[in-house]
Amino acid sequence: MDAADADRLLTEANPWWRSPDWRERDVQLLRVAKAPFTYRPEALKDLERGGLYLLRGPRRVGKSTEIKRTIDGLIERGVVPRSIVHLSVEGRSSGDLEALITHIAGTLRGKPGECFWFLDEITAVQGSWPDVIKRMRDSNLQFAEDTVILSGSSATQIEEATKALAGRRGNALHVDRLLFQMPFTAVARALGCDLPKADTLRPDQLRTNKLVDLVDFYRPWIPGFIAAWDRYLGIGGYPQAVAAHLSQGSVDASFIETLFQIVHGDALARVNFTPEQTVAILRAVSRSLSSTLSMTSVATDANVVPNTAAARLEDLRRSFLVFPVHREQGLAPKPRAQAKWYFTDPLLATLATARGAGKTSDPTALSEQQIALALLRALEAQSPTAALRHDQLLYYRSSTRAEIDFVAAAFKGVCFESKFVDRGWGRAFQTIAGSPYSHGIVATRSGLRQHDGGWALPTALMAVLLGC
Repeated sequence: MDAADADRLLTEANPWWRSPDWRERDVQLLRVAKAPFTYRPEALKDLERGGLYLLRGPRRVGKSTEIKRTIDGLIERGVVPRSIVHLSVEGRSSGDLEALITHIAGTLRGKPGECFWFLDEITAVQGSWPDVIKRMRDSNLQFAEDTVILSGSSATQIEEATKALAGRRGNALHVDRLLFQMPFTAVARALGCDLPKADTLRPDQLRTNKLVDLVDFYRPWIPGFIAAWDRYLGIGGYPQAVAAHLSQGSVDASFIETLFQIVHGDALARVNFTPEQTVAILRAVSRSLSSTLSMTSVATDANVVPNTAAARLEDLRRSFLVFPVHREQGLAPKPRAQAKWYFTDPLLATLATARGAGKTSDPTALSEQQIALALLRALEAQSPTAALRHDQLLYYRSSTRAEIDFVAAAFKGVCFESKFVDRGWGRAFQTIAGSPYSHGIVATRSGLRQHDGGWALPTALMAVLLGC
């Protein structure tokens, strides 16, 4: 790549260098302005000068929009536009990346430490991009001292990058950021649910007076939460899906197809999988949402060997489309035990059905999936990269095969059981009483009652309490 090509790319990608009214023509910002709801995840808030940040998350959840909003905010606060650079490096080689960083460093108008770099889709660079970032952070004074935000839609090489960049991320805190689909609280507000702002619970506060106080505070709003949760299980949290539901009452078939292409044409693009095999993988996960997933069964459905089935599931995990909940052993993942697998959004669970294969996912299983995601997000907020390591949110199984859906060391002895019913959830407390966990929360559909062994709480309320 020569200097002329690099300048052309930079000119096209950074309209604020040329025009102060660039916002009026920016596709992402215009789409946000026209959306029938307001949603600001603020995944890039409180950037500290000189920090090197990693923003991860699935495609189509708004990472690029969040970058544009952040750039707009920086300019509003007086940052010189020519000191801010944004560039998608998707599909570039690691050599191209190094050449671009070198060229940009000589183009920006700002002393070392004054500029902001937004390098989008870094995880789609071909080659070892962590080595390039490390080398440039060590050798290029401008890049070394500036604030750098790397975003990506894959967990591939993230662990390698975290290790390689240790000591090169400045003095900033919270340098690992995660943007999933819209949380239930944001979707509920978009649906018109009256959701007052109040404090939220940390994972270690599930057995404190704060829980009691918040449950009492939210009682008048709980019926609205429950109705919103029922709708949420059919809409999910992709901003485009929420907007479509609000404007026309349903999610576009074209967006469902887009999600399938994200799975088949992106997450599984590097392998020679047919659409039918991709559907088979999706169907297998959807079928087992509330139970452990047998790789042999997945392999049989997809007509591959078990190792290949496991590799394809790993591809989906790296793209933030599915996540595992491992069996616990001493509150750590038990090696080689079968895991439970969930999608990161209800719409992903419908893809096999949309392709004419499999049954529609049971709301009971979808509710379990979404409270699992809410718990994972709460753990991630307390321990960044928890949603990549998958070593905190676990399930318990006794020697007699009695099972509790979710446990974690961070819950401080509290366990979770998902029973998405209005009544008849009392047996869950018997299971909890016979386990090593002295206190439990049963996530119901509408039941709310305090027990000697814990609480029965509407799943929607639990998500609100966690702020997820």
